[in-house]
Amino acid sequence: MQSLLASTSRFSAFVTKFSPRENCRHFLPEFTTFCSLRNERRTTLSKTWPVISWALLGSGFILGPLIDGIHSRVNLVVYQNGSIDLGPLHTNVWVPPVLGLFYLTVGLVQLFLDEKLPSGASEGTLGKTVASLIALILFIELSAEMYKAGVADNIEAYVLFAGAALIWFWLDRTWLGFALACIVGLGCPLAEIPIMKSFHLWYYPRANIELFGQGLVTWTLACYFVYTPFLINLSRWLKTYILSANEKDSERF
Repeated sequence: MQSLLASTSRFSAFVTKFSPRENCRHFLPEFTTFCSLRNERRTTLSKTWPVISWALLGSGFILGPLIDGIHSRVNLVVYQNGSIDLGPLHTNVWVPPVLGLFYLTVGLVQLFLDEKLPSGASEGTLGKTVASLIALILFIELSAEMYKAGVADNIEAYVLFAGAALIWFWLDRTWLGFALACIVGLGCPLAEIPIMKSFHLWYYPRANIELFGQGLVTWTLACYFVYTPFLINLSRWLKTYILSANEKDSERF
């Protein structure tokens, strides 16, 4: 009888030790901590996105026309209504706000995707942003010089699309980034069509394809494609920088 009572006592202790309720007590604090960190990250991002938006808009307003001027310098694009010349820079009064919206849209879309589909590559660094900017400028300069030299459109397209793929592999190497770059590369030239037809702000004098009655240059798709890794890295770095600055301010007070 005593041995039976002892066995029952040991069995009860075993059940208590390994019961689901006890396991949940060990698991719930970790799960609660994870959820609180996730909610804190979302709350912080929701509070800082206006600052990030203004930073992206300002970057596109200032930096965009300077990069675009590489193409207008060789008359790839000729500006019409609202055209202005600032020294060697040929641009249009509407180019800064248009490119500001371009930077803003692509940058916020990328940050939204990073939040919904987090990955290890969602942290931005200044070094990677600068590297992608240099790659973009060199790529635009190469396309301008080939256009100026009169290289055949199909040859230039082959070279630029191959270069764009290499830049993506070097700077991004994610299928999500590739998909976004393809959408930007296809969507932006199409978005130019109603602007050119309705407002006559610019045109391509040596267009090699016509869509909806408007001339375009096919290999500009590759230029927009290469633009995307830079905007991805820029938006991620701005988010990291702003969040870090806010954390330092909160610790100070």
